[in-house]
Amino acid sequence: MDTMEHFLQVELQDQASYTEMLHFVASLYIRCGEFEGEEYVIRKVDHINFLVTREYNGIDGEREISKPVVISRQALISKINKHVRSKGIMLINACV
Repeated sequence: MDTMEHFLQVELQDQASYTEMLHFVASLYIRCGEFEGEEYVIRKVDHINFLVTREYNGIDGEREISKPVVISRQALISKINKHVRSKGIMLINACV
């Protein structure tokens, strides 16, 4: 399973997590920032580009960060919506 597929399975469990994540990703009013999920962090570099990384504590207790996935806003929204549609979660209209 690739990083994006794992990210979608872990982070998009219900309507609330989907709504919060989509509003962060789709919002043109948030120019940069981070959205922290259960295991993954979405970093908004600018209104078009995102980094998705898994952050966890390693065996030695130190914070580990996976290799980031670089993805565009439209591609991320598309992947999120495709995933939640397959899970039967109601799609919301976000400013895209």
